[in-house]
Amino acid sequence: MFVAQVLGRSMELGIPDGAWCLFRVPVEGSRQGKIVLVEHRDIHDPETGGSYTVKRYRSRKAADAEGWRHMEIRLEPENPEFAPIVLREADEGEVRMVAELVEVL
Repeated sequence: MFVAQVLGRSMELGIPDGAWCLFRVPVEGSRQGKIVLVEHRDIHDPETGGSYTVKRYRSRKAADAEGWRHMEIRLEPENPEFAPIVLREADEGEVRMVAELVEVL
């Protein structure tokens, strides 16, 4: 576990700008619906411009010959003033789930 300060308003009201948050590593089990800290290599958070973002994770999957694959990953803000970050199949390898939110301190 680790503590990090979350900057930006995209996750308000649940995570206020400047809040200190406790995160757990690794993200275990299904990520669906969890609030996660994500690193994305080739896209940048629209609010801060950084390579890391805290958002709610949603994905759509499809079955294929090898099991399943992501059709779309959505990193959704809680604040309706902000748009989600939408990743299609080609973008999936550019994203790393760093940690899962445990609580806002």
